[in-house]
Amino acid sequence: MAKESNGLSALKGDLKELVVSHVRERIFEKNLLRCGDQINERELSRILGVSRAPIREALKELEEQGLIVSVKYKGWFVADFREREFFEINKLRTLLEHSLLEEIISQGVSEDELLRAENLNEELREIVESTSLGERKALEFAEKEMEFHRCLHSLPRDCIWTKKMLRNLSYQIQCSFHRWLYTEWQMKASVETHRMLLRCLKERDMETLYPLLSRRLGKYHLVSPEEMSKPENVGDEGAVSH
Repeated sequence: MAKESNGLSALKGDLKELVVSHVRERIFEKNLLRCGDQINERELSRILGVSRAPIREALKELEEQGLIVSVKYKGWFVADFREREFFEINKLRTLLEHSLLEEIISQGVSEDELLRAENLNEELREIVESTSLGERKALEFAEKEMEFHRCLHSLPRDCIWTKKMLRNLSYQIQCSFHRWLYTEWQMKASVETHRMLLRCLKERDMETLYPLLSRRLGKYHLVSPEEMSKPENVGDEGAVSH
């Protein structure tokens, strides 16, 4: 009986993960669900062939992660964020990432690890310069941007709790990239900031890292064209973004 009970629990857990993966895929990979869209439990049950119990468990888990919200008497909806909340998310991400960057500079990083991040940034530059992507350019850039930041987060050997907090914020961070990285100058500024951050890591330059943090913590996480033209934001390194 105990083995049978354990087997049922495992099956239930597998079904819950199936639902979680399906919802995440529809939001991030297929873009079939957007901020504010309703999630239909019956439709999920029909498509996946899963009973309502594991579906509700999955939706509760997604709610805990901040991916979706429950509205009384109305149902489940993909989480939406106000502009002020996006600024807060980016500020949290920047502070957490800065802690990781300090750790990377302190412990050092191998050339191979750094090369992976540099290659991702080069792929971002290629997306910016592409003339064939059309309306998909912003979407592809945001997805690759998320991949670049996940690469950065993987570099420190320690910082377990900082990494865990960044993982818990992954949906909100990805939403912020999709929301704000949609003009070419923003994308170019982002690529340039990555280059500066990677140089700090390569040269183990903590001194330059602090001014970068200050700029990244500004009200707008990306430097506007007007700001880029100001003397304090223009130098040998160009514009600073997130």
